[in-house]
Amino acid sequence: MMRLARIAFTDHTLLYSVEQLVELKEVMSRRKIRARIIKGNQEELITSLWVHAELVPVRSSVRICRDPDDDHFLALSVDGLADILITGDKDLLVLKKFNKTRIITPGEFMAAYA
Repeated sequence: MMRLARIAFTDHTLLYSVEQLVELKEVMSRRKIRARIIKGNQEELITSLWVHAELVPVRSSVRICRDPDDDHFLALSVDGLADILITGDKDLLVLKKFNKTRIITPGEFMAAYA
Protein backbone atom coordinates (compact mmCIF):
# COMPACT_ATOMS: atom_id res chain seq x y z
CA MET A 1 0.00 0.00 0.00
CA MET A 2 1.13 3.52 -0.75
CA ARG A 3 0.85 6.40 1.70
CA LEU A 4 0.44 9.92 0.41
CA ALA A 5 3.23 12.31 1.23
CA ARG A 6 2.29 15.60 2.77
CA ILE A 7 3.91 18.58 1.10
CA ALA A 8 3.20 22.11 2.22
CA PHE A 9 3.01 24.52 -0.70
CA THR A 10 3.26 27.71 1.30
CA ASP A 11 4.75 29.66 -1.61
CA HIS A 12 2.71 27.98 -4.34
CA THR A 13 -0.94 27.52 -5.19
CA LEU A 14 -2.02 24.15 -6.55
CA LEU A 15 -4.54 24.51 -9.38
CA TYR A 16 -7.10 21.95 -10.52
CA SER A 17 -10.15 21.75 -12.74
CA VAL A 18 -13.41 19.84 -12.56
CA GLU A 19 -12.29 17.74 -15.53
CA GLN A 20 -9.03 16.88 -13.77
CA LEU A 21 -10.89 15.90 -10.61
CA VAL A 22 -13.24 13.63 -12.59
CA GLU A 23 -10.24 11.96 -14.26
CA LEU A 24 -8.48 11.54 -10.91
CA LYS A 25 -11.53 9.83 -9.40
CA GLU A 26 -11.81 7.55 -12.45
CA VAL A 27 -8.14 6.56 -12.30
CA MET A 28 -8.31 5.91 -8.55
CA SER A 29 -11.31 3.62 -9.09
CA ARG A 30 -9.27 1.27 -11.30
CA ARG A 31 -8.58 -2.02 -9.57
CA LYS A 32 -4.82 -1.82 -10.14
CA ILE A 33 -4.65 1.65 -8.57
CA ARG A 34 -7.14 0.86 -5.77
CA ALA A 35 -4.84 -1.97 -4.66
CA ARG A 36 -1.95 0.47 -4.23
CA ILE A 37 -3.64 3.37 -2.46
CA ILE A 38 -5.36 3.00 0.89
CA LYS A 39 -9.04 3.96 0.47
CA GLY A 40 -8.84 6.63 3.16
CA ASN A 41 -5.92 8.22 1.33
CA GLN A 42 -7.96 8.42 -1.87
CA GLU A 43 -10.65 10.35 -0.04
CA GLU A 44 -8.03 12.48 1.74
CA LEU A 45 -6.49 13.46 -1.59
CA ILE A 46 -9.83 14.61 -3.01
CA THR A 47 -10.66 16.50 0.19
CA SER A 48 -7.22 18.14 0.22
CA LEU A 49 -7.75 19.40 -3.31
CA TRP A 50 -11.09 20.96 -2.34
CA VAL A 51 -9.63 22.58 0.77
CA HIS A 52 -6.11 23.60 -0.27
CA ALA A 53 -6.11 23.96 -4.05
CA GLU A 54 -7.74 26.51 -6.30
CA LEU A 55 -10.49 25.42 -8.65
CA VAL A 56 -10.00 26.96 -12.09
CA PRO A 57 -12.83 27.06 -14.61
CA VAL A 58 -11.19 26.02 -17.87
CA ARG A 59 -12.53 27.99 -20.80
CA SER A 60 -9.53 28.04 -23.13
CA SER A 61 -9.23 25.57 -25.96
CA VAL A 62 -5.73 24.29 -26.67
CA ARG A 63 -4.67 21.90 -29.41
CA ILE A 64 -0.91 21.57 -29.37
CA CYS A 65 0.11 18.43 -27.47
CA ARG A 66 1.07 15.13 -29.15
CA ASP A 67 -1.56 13.51 -26.91
CA PRO A 68 -4.82 15.48 -27.30
CA ASP A 69 -5.93 14.30 -23.83
CA ASP A 70 -3.10 16.39 -22.34
CA ASP A 71 -4.23 19.63 -23.97
CA HIS A 72 -6.58 20.13 -21.02
CA PHE A 73 -3.60 20.61 -18.68
CA LEU A 74 -2.22 23.29 -20.97
CA ALA A 75 -5.61 25.03 -21.05
CA LEU A 76 -5.73 24.83 -17.25
CA SER A 77 -2.29 26.44 -17.08
CA VAL A 78 -3.48 29.28 -19.34
CA ASP A 79 -6.73 29.94 -17.49
CA GLY A 80 -5.09 29.54 -14.08
CA LEU A 81 -2.17 31.82 -15.04
CA ALA A 82 0.19 29.04 -13.92
CA ASP A 83 3.90 29.66 -13.66
CA ILE A 84 4.76 25.96 -13.56
CA LEU A 85 3.14 22.73 -14.77
CA ILE A 86 4.54 19.75 -12.85
CA THR A 87 4.23 16.44 -14.67
CA GLY A 88 5.89 13.17 -15.51
CA ASP A 89 4.08 12.99 -18.85
CA LYS A 90 6.60 12.99 -21.69
CA ASP A 91 4.06 14.42 -24.13
CA LEU A 92 3.92 17.55 -21.97
CA LEU A 93 7.56 17.62 -20.87
CA VAL A 94 8.78 17.73 -24.45
CA LEU A 95 7.18 21.18 -24.78
CA LYS A 96 9.34 22.58 -21.93
CA LYS A 97 7.23 25.75 -21.93
CA PHE A 98 3.75 26.75 -23.03
CA ASN A 99 2.91 30.45 -23.09
CA LYS A 100 4.22 31.67 -19.72
CA THR A 101 4.12 28.23 -18.04
CA ARG A 102 7.34 26.23 -17.55
CA ILE A 103 6.77 22.47 -17.76
CA ILE A 104 8.97 20.46 -15.36
CA THR A 105 9.15 17.08 -13.63
CA PRO A 106 8.31 16.58 -9.95
CA GLY A 107 12.03 16.01 -9.30
CA GLU A 108 12.93 19.30 -10.95
CA PHE A 109 10.29 21.08 -8.89
CA MET A 110 11.54 19.56 -5.63
CA ALA A 111 15.16 20.38 -6.47
CA ALA A 112 14.32 23.99 -7.27
CA TYR A 113 11.63 24.79 -4.69
CA ALA A 114 11.78 22.35 -1.75
